[in-house]
Amino acid sequence: MGTRLSHEDISPAELDALWREPPYTLTGTNEHFPGNDILTTGAEGEEEELGVESGDGEPNSYWKKEAFASGSTVSLAVGERFSSDVVLVFRGRRRSGVIPDCELQEALRTRLRVVESNSQDVIQLFKDLSARLLSVHAEKDSFVITFKTVEEIWKFSTYLALGYVARCLENFLCDQSFWLDIELLKDLEITVTVDEEHLATLYLGLLLQEGLFFAKALVNSGEYSDEEDELCFRRDDLLMVKDTGQESNWEGTLLSSGQHGLVPVNTMQPLPYPFYHLGDVVEIRGVLLRGLVLFIGTHSSTGHTGFVHKAHVKPLNLVFLSKEERASLSQVNPCSSEPSDSGLLERLFSSDISTVYRLGRVGPLEFFTSVLMYLLVFYFLLFQQEDFLPLYDQHHSFLWQTFAGQSEDELPGHLESVREGAKRMGMAWAHRRACFLLGRLCAKKLKYSQARVYYEEALGVSVDAFSDLPFLIALYTNLTSVYLKQKMADKLPLTLEKACALLLCLPSHDFTSLDEFELLKLVLRRSVVAGDKHLEARTCYLTASLFLLLRKTEDALPFVERLQFLTISLSAEEGRPIAPLDLNWLLSRLYHRKYMPFLALASLSLDSGQDHSLQEAFQRVELFRKNSERLNPRWREGTFLLPAQIVVYLKQALAIAEREEDLRTQRDLCLGLACVYQQHGALDKALPCAQQAVETGGGINKEEGFEASVMLGWLLVLLGQPERALATLQPLLQSLQGTDSPTQRGVIHNLLALCLRRQNHVSEACCQLHHALTISRESGNQRNQALALANLGCLVLDVGASALAERFLIRLFLEIWESPVDEEHVQTYLWLGRSYKDRGRSQDVRLCYEMGLLISLHVLSRHYADKLLYGQSILYYEHCVSVSRDLKDKRLEGEYLEILSSLYLSLNTEKSSRKSLDYSKQSLRISIDLGKREEESETWLQVGRIYYLIYEDELADMYLQAAVKTALRMNDPRFAMSIYEEAGDVFFKGHRNRLASLPFFRDGSLPFARSIRDVPSEFRLLSKLTELLMSQEEHDEALQYALLAVEVSSKTGVRVNEWVAYHRLATVYHSLEQYEMAEHHYLKALFLSPAVQQHPLEARYYTKVYCRLGDLTLHKLKVGFIGICMRSRSMYM
Repeated sequence: MGTRLSHEDISPAELDALWREPPYTLTGTNEHFPGNDILTTGAEGEEEELGVESGDGEPNSYWKKEAFASGSTVSLAVGERFSSDVVLVFRGRRRSGVIPDCELQEALRTRLRVVESNSQDVIQLFKDLSARLLSVHAEKDSFVITFKTVEEIWKFSTYLALGYVARCLENFLCDQSFWLDIELLKDLEITVTVDEEHLATLYLGLLLQEGLFFAKALVNSGEYSDEEDELCFRRDDLLMVKDTGQESNWEGTLLSSGQHGLVPVNTMQPLPYPFYHLGDVVEIRGVLLRGLVLFIGTHSSTGHTGFVHKAHVKPLNLVFLSKEERASLSQVNPCSSEPSDSGLLERLFSSDISTVYRLGRVGPLEFFTSVLMYLLVFYFLLFQQEDFLPLYDQHHSFLWQTFAGQSEDELPGHLESVREGAKRMGMAWAHRRACFLLGRLCAKKLKYSQARVYYEEALGVSVDAFSDLPFLIALYTNLTSVYLKQKMADKLPLTLEKACALLLCLPSHDFTSLDEFELLKLVLRRSVVAGDKHLEARTCYLTASLFLLLRKTEDALPFVERLQFLTISLSAEEGRPIAPLDLNWLLSRLYHRKYMPFLALASLSLDSGQDHSLQEAFQRVELFRKNSERLNPRWREGTFLLPAQIVVYLKQALAIAEREEDLRTQRDLCLGLACVYQQHGALDKALPCAQQAVETGGGINKEEGFEASVMLGWLLVLLGQPERALATLQPLLQSLQGTDSPTQRGVIHNLLALCLRRQNHVSEACCQLHHALTISRESGNQRNQALALANLGCLVLDVGASALAERFLIRLFLEIWESPVDEEHVQTYLWLGRSYKDRGRSQDVRLCYEMGLLISLHVLSRHYADKLLYGQSILYYEHCVSVSRDLKDKRLEGEYLEILSSLYLSLNTEKSSRKSLDYSKQSLRISIDLGKREEESETWLQVGRIYYLIYEDELADMYLQAAVKTALRMNDPRFAMSIYEEAGDVFFKGHRNRLASLPFFRDGSLPFARSIRDVPSEFRLLSKLTELLMSQEEHDEALQYALLAVEVSSKTGVRVNEWVAYHRLATVYHSLEQYEMAEHHYLKALFLSPAVQQHPLEARYYTKVYCRLGDLTLHKLKVGFIGICMRSRSMYM
């Protein structure tokens, strides 16, 4: 880039490039990758074949490119092959040591082995990291990954550089106990390594494979030109390059002139970004950026402010963000639209320790118009900059506040009166500002030529422009954006540099229009070509700020990621006085909004946490909770332990609460920490937290310390310290005397009994349990009553009173039978079995133990199924079937057989499908024996599905017919209708023999739906019959059903049904070459379509329909002008 900007620097071709996809817009990363449902042991599919060559250093031998991540050099040419597989190796290490930690590595390896075979979690992990997982090699401590697009490999490299890959693996591989030990957490880390040169080579190969990209010329074309049609270019020129399949030449377009021609492969360097002290002293206003020709400066001796040419100064240092801007980034909350959880701690740690027993916001128009001009002129003569800010904001707030009640069409007339009056009276500032507002109104109505005239008139008014910087910025940026929209290459250079300097060099920029993004895109491309990281970082900051201001968080994300990467790179360069930005807190919330839980948690854990407020600390806890629940929905349901990593964020919040001396929050946090530690069995860490909760709670008042004291007493019981527990609990019981707190008294009595039992004071323990049981009965608390009974039963068992224990335990069963807690059932069965054993009742003993075993097996099976470890889950469910048979419980046996059938079917092999078939048939026999017609019909249907999957269509049809007959025998027409339709769907939704669904739909379910007046089902079946017959090219018959579907759709009362029916009918007419009818019904479908688009796919639908209408009118109906209009309209959808 030179220091002068000539008219030739901005060409029509370069302006055209601005209309292409924004270079930093990286959408689609979170889309599902095709294939790869399970982990494999080798490469997936065929290897990518890309060329590499080792050259001798000459330009005509190879490309030479600086690797985008590591600075290494790679050589790439056509003709050689390299693997597209990338090996990612992980290592566990201690920061305090030098040698590798073998024990830690083996623990990580063991964890990986558990998920290696079947788990979808590791696949989702790498999908979030924008990589495609091919295989896992636990013994080699590695993953084999690959990439299919430039976007994927770029984003993965960014995550690698930001440390997210390693942190994601820490969250994934480390055991829960790891997060409970803060000192261990500080010492241990996981490092990841990849062959970065191979990664860079693969990046280049994918860039070539995609075929169209920006490149920079390495030499002047004259040095190596030997063909007549070769394009002439100079070193460092920017070109758009297209791979045409030739080995030595590509097709290139010179962006500075728009000329086309061939360019030698070996002279091009692909751009490695996917986005796409003597003399007078001048004080820099804002920042000076190397990639811009001008900046804003103030002459120190005269005080004059204006544009300064960069070549006239020698800057002492370069920065790209002011202190205020750095601080503002940390205040951005992209999740502010989400409701905050004011009771987060209470909900997370809704402890029942003290309530549940323990087991072990004009006048008239005539007046307004008469004085309006004078008020506005007076207003425009003011010079306080802050008073004019509403003139320049994005929402035109000054106009709407001033002209409240006026229509938008009346505003230009009022402002034109102000403009003429100010111009006539020589009021320069009023004239200038009125022109600007008129220009903005015109631009808002897309009248860009008229807007340009007003902006140019405003710019031509002679004033001290820099006395109102916000206005100067708004004027230049709005005028330049109009030049860009109208592609006025002759006028653009006159304002572009000044607009860029005003936009980028002044701190705390207030955006006036979304059109400023067009300028930022242009500057972004310049920074990439020039390799100016400061300019790129500044542009990223402004672009991200604009999108965050507009709440377009997904558009802001890639710019925030790049800004984080650039600040780290710049801070690492020698001699650069730039401190790196920590944007992890912002990034974690952006990833959360995009539903990327692995990256949200990784960036959250890398956030330094410095200078966070207590409110932000709780926001971090809540963000962790929400993303953890996304990875494990059972945490949301409250049926699983909270993840141990929450300890890290609770401790950070506790440190801030201690600094702010917030005693109540300290107590709640300490109590929460104690709960987490206790849930994970770390009682030694839970105890000091409970003690601190007691101390802080006592510092408020006695009532605030009660719950913490109960928790402390319970922990002391669990730790086997009954004496200390008694000393803690007895004062609590005394403090409750004379109070209306029976439940709390019962809790203390129960805990005291547990203490006394550990001291072998049986009679005293019985007395305390009796008090606890009596209180729970009087209060009607069945759960506490059951727990007291359990403790009594266990106590009397210990002293050998088996008969008395049986009485307590039988009563206990009646209390807990509807309880969802499986562990309580198991424990009760075991105690009851023990009481029978003491009295020699072997048959009852076996029954109790088998029921306990059955519940335990069911819990284990469900656990492994939730973990997608189907092999282990199947093993335990087969044990459940065996135990159910021993218990002669046909109902349970049938339920477990159905679960086994579903698990085997999910394995998706012929052998597993036949095993699934066998279990379904066994379940079918049981349903018939038990006379359960609904279950029987559903099982007939399931067997039919399985037969279809294993290519036995005749048997499938037979079982599906049986399912329908069974359903028809029931007095439930809705159920029968659903079975009828589902039976036909087996063939209709299949990949072969779809015509077999015709009898089910046409001859069975459609007449049945009409007989029971089920209009939605009738419409659905008519639509399916139309689609089925169209696929079989039976267009005439399909037309009959399509016409009926249109007729029935109006009876459903659902507008979307009418839309779909008319569109499908138009398609049938088009297939029958009845083009006038097709056109009529397509237009009818468009009339019925939603007025507002809710999804990008809707735009795709409209594009296709308008293209088809254009083709119909242009080629079939021969109405040329209308056809051209239709196709033109489709281009703007």
